[in-house]
Amino acid sequence: MINGYMNQEISKENRQLIEECYILGRLADDNDGGHLPRLGAELDKAITYHKDGDDRVVFYLTALSREPELLKRLLGKNSNEVYISFDNKNKRYLERIGYYDEENRVDFLREHFNEKLILFKPILNYETKKGRYHFNFEILLVEKMDTDEERIETFLPVPILSHSIPATRFERKLLDGKPIELNDYNHAFDVPEFIICDGYIYQIPDETVFEKYNINSNMYICRKPEQVMRIEIPEDYERNMKMVHKEIAFTSNNNRLSWIDLFNEEGISVQEIEDNKKVENEERTQLKVESSVSQAGSVEMSVEEKVSEGDFIFRLDYLARKKKLRYSADDLYNFHTSLKTSNFTILGGMSGTGKTQLAMLYAEALKIEEGDNLLFIPVKPSYTEPSDLLGFLNPITGVYTESDVGLVSFIYNASQNPEKMHMVVFDEMNLGQVEHYFSDFLSILELEGDQKKLRLFSKKAICVQEHFRSGIHIGDNILFVGTANFDETTRDFSNRMLDRSNVIILEKTTFTDAYKHEVNENIENPKDYENQEKNEIKNPDTAISSDNYNSWIIQSGKRLGSLEEKELSILDKLHEEMSSFDSQTGVSFRIAEQIGHYLDNIPNDEKGVPFLTRKTAFDYQIKQRILSKIRGHREQIEKLVGRFDEENGYSGGRLSIVLTSGERHNCEKSIAYLEQKAKELMRNGYTL
Repeated sequence: MINGYMNQEISKENRQLIEECYILGRLADDNDGGHLPRLGAELDKAITYHKDGDDRVVFYLTALSREPELLKRLLGKNSNEVYISFDNKNKRYLERIGYYDEENRVDFLREHFNEKLILFKPILNYETKKGRYHFNFEILLVEKMDTDEERIETFLPVPILSHSIPATRFERKLLDGKPIELNDYNHAFDVPEFIICDGYIYQIPDETVFEKYNINSNMYICRKPEQVMRIEIPEDYERNMKMVHKEIAFTSNNNRLSWIDLFNEEGISVQEIEDNKKVENEERTQLKVESSVSQAGSVEMSVEEKVSEGDFIFRLDYLARKKKLRYSADDLYNFHTSLKTSNFTILGGMSGTGKTQLAMLYAEALKIEEGDNLLFIPVKPSYTEPSDLLGFLNPITGVYTESDVGLVSFIYNASQNPEKMHMVVFDEMNLGQVEHYFSDFLSILELEGDQKKLRLFSKKAICVQEHFRSGIHIGDNILFVGTANFDETTRDFSNRMLDRSNVIILEKTTFTDAYKHEVNENIENPKDYENQEKNEIKNPDTAISSDNYNSWIIQSGKRLGSLEEKELSILDKLHEEMSSFDSQTGVSFRIAEQIGHYLDNIPNDEKGVPFLTRKTAFDYQIKQRILSKIRGHREQIEKLVGRFDEENGYSGGRLSIVLTSGERHNCEKSIAYLEQKAKELMRNGYTL
């Protein structure tokens, strides 16, 4: 059978599964023993003009990696059959390499694909008249072969879990039989033989150990953790991994056999690792910020009524899934940790990514309500001074006239109800000039204890509202969140504002992933969530008191002592590079201490397993606390940020050199952010 004869079409779902798969291949051989379809003017060539005499170029690829089991089972495809495409079907890639500027396009492609590995996705086209499938493809990446042997080597796809997931969390899911999502490896393939996570390789013996989970085509559940083995990533790991793309890579069969030998010599089962762990004698000490506000009359919660931090995070995820809102788990963990440790958190990103919805979702998870302990303020472009937000004191009548937004009364009520959590959301806050209307807040954001007071007028002024005279205390029971768009309609944040804020750019999930979750998930209540995610939400209706919330915050008092030596070294180098371009920009002591505070407060579940790796948390803080200050024209910052061009891609600048000089996969989110800045410089000549 040549190129997919089939009597009837397969289902839409199965076709989509196959077309989401990644395959590693190369250009097919000329004179390929009759396996080349007879579509070209030169029948024995892997790249040639179409036989009809038009200008279209047809070319064929041979798969080197394992192909989807579903493709073989449903369509009967064998490994000798090639994949077919035309130049007009791969315009996105060909445009990038300058193909359409070439006079002799066939020779150009033959040279370009010679001795190259090609990462592609299969595309299935059904010809109704002949009842036949054509196996087409979409090229994603091309990489030069290291050796001639790779032309005849076979490769194994290896899923890589997000670098933000700690090995302890992955192992906990294996042990507890909780769903594990492999974003770039789906059920069209056989169960993966290996999985990479946080510096380790895990070996999966067979599908009885690691079972496909029917809720989602990218999810799996471990049934026999005692058979899942683990080894540390060997020193030659990076050299032997080919075409690393998103959360998948490929390794040769020879390297696969070397890994198997390592597992036989050094492997230890996940269950054995768990059994060998010592029982911790002391629980993690939870230190609280001492508040000078009287707690008299506050409602004390019993131990049973308190909500653990891990349970709250599951509650937040449940509410998002129930409302069909798609946020990455990392964004939820990062937002929560930022709110715990920062006086002000800004949610940024393109319009429509759910910034405002996430802020309101967090309020709902806390069980706070608008009109009571939640204040939503839509910022207007006309806001130019503090009185637009707060109001003003009439010197003639002595009456303090509050702004229509009601912020002053809200903060005062929060100070009078210290047992309740409160939240203020400034929506689209940079429509106005933030440093002008928000100046009174900026000066007190970093103060502590009794000093953290909002003073509405001088002490000598005459005001009939005596309760305002000494100022309004801003306690640890109030959270401030802002949302912002970054485009030509908005104002820039000053370094002074950025110095005191975490700026989170939400990561948009793919529409394909969002659709998959929307179709497959049916979460209406906590029990549905527990059944699908295998995570029980305890006390789902319990409101989070300020005492409960602040029990999650660790105040170590270490300041710079919370940072490791290698982290301090990176911060020093970043400051040196940034300040050499602008003496007023860099890494301040305030920022370094706040980063340490964030790292101290990475949330854990009830078993002490962190939701984020420390490396990922540090990466987030560099992106949110430091790189957010980088903006300007190409002539000013290109050497700092790096260059981007369509043909060669991203060439890192001085900052990326600092961030990539350490461990494997170091600061990948920050590097991606710098690459985006470089693209903006290429396109606009400046970056905001």
